[in-house]
Amino acid sequence: MPPPRKSHGRSRPEYSRPLTREKIAAAAIEIVRSEGQAALSMRKVAGLFGVDVAALYRHFRNKDELLADVGRLASEMVDLETPTEGSWEERFLELAERIRDRIARHPELGIYGGSSPWATPFFARANGLIAALFCEAGLEGPQLVFATQTVLHLVTSVAQSEVMTRGTPTELNRVFAKTIHEQLPEEVQKAWPSTSVRHDWSVDFDALFEFAVRATLGAVAPESLRAR
Repeated sequence: MPPPRKSHGRSRPEYSRPLTREKIAAAAIEIVRSEGQAALSMRKVAGLFGVDVAALYRHFRNKDELLADVGRLASEMVDLETPTEGSWEERFLELAERIRDRIARHPELGIYGGSSPWATPFFARANGLIAALFCEAGLEGPQLVFATQTVLHLVTSVAQSEVMTRGTPTELNRVFAKTIHEQLPEEVQKAWPSTSVRHDWSVDFDALFEFAVRATLGAVAPESLRAR
């Protein structure tokens, strides 16, 4: 068996054989944590165990099936509960921040198999907790479903964007920011605040997240509900 790969400062799972679905999924999680989602491939996972990639296909029909197991295993490793202190709005904002925090600290939660990025136990749990708070505030029926899905999509989208742009800004970041500015009407270019993008060209996700959640919450939950 080959020696363990460099750990990048994190503890690695034991890359021992015989292979099991759980060992393979755990190795995939470690790759995402240390190198990012783009680095994950069946070949790279197989390399950690010193086996041919065909050995993985004896346990998983394809990469999507592996990602589904990654989502399940990652979800089991992450806690998520509704805050119990404060007003309804304070608890709601704290829950949104907890969801963001879990995704930021566990980027493997943001990968998935199949067609839906929310088809993991973690996102199902987040959906349930958001819905419970909206139900407590008096929403029901289609309004409850729409409000829950709107907030869930918003929170997870901002959190996953934060994960993808983490680290030192690249030339692509700068090109993207320049392209945005060039597409703005001239009168908007003059008004576009320089504080929206810092000197290092990275987005202020703390400010963006709070603004987005509060704006969305104000749209789906009237003041009379948020005051509870």
